[in-house]
Amino acid sequence: TRRASCCGCTRRTSTGWRDVMSGAVPRCPTCEGVVKPDIVFFGEELPLSFFKYLTDFPLADLLIVMGTSLEVEPFASLAGAVRSSVPRLLINRDLVGPFAWGRRPRDVTQLGDVVTGVKELVDALGWSQEMDALMATATIKLGGPEFTFWFD
Repeated sequence: TRRASCCGCTRRTSTGWRDVMSGAVPRCPTCEGVVKPDIVFFGEELPLSFFKYLTDFPLADLLIVMGTSLEVEPFASLAGAVRSSVPRLLINRDLVGPFAWGRRPRDVTQLGDVVTGVKELVDALGWSQEMDALMATATIKLGGPEFTFWFD
């Protein structure tokens, strides 16, 4: 579910997606404030939960990085936050960040379209049936195939 919060009263809601897709501005049912997705826009402060990486990354067995330029901090440094022995997988259009200039022996890159790269990873892991079922459910919940990219 795509979550969103009101900029006025901070009420959390899952409403708004259909409004955005139809070109309307989503409004809070409580205070009529603008509802925005629970993502961080450029220039906004990061939520405290972001900093869990300080404790999570040292415990990681694998780091998957995808669909990014790795140019904006603090995200640009995250790929280097795992132990040097941890394999890192980049699924991306371009070779970026430490995958371009600070490669490690266990780094793996899958360059090209991210959706295609994820499909290939899912296939290699033998998870295709589970992913197809998950995406079919997501397509139904979102209101039809025009809201998903998995089946293109």
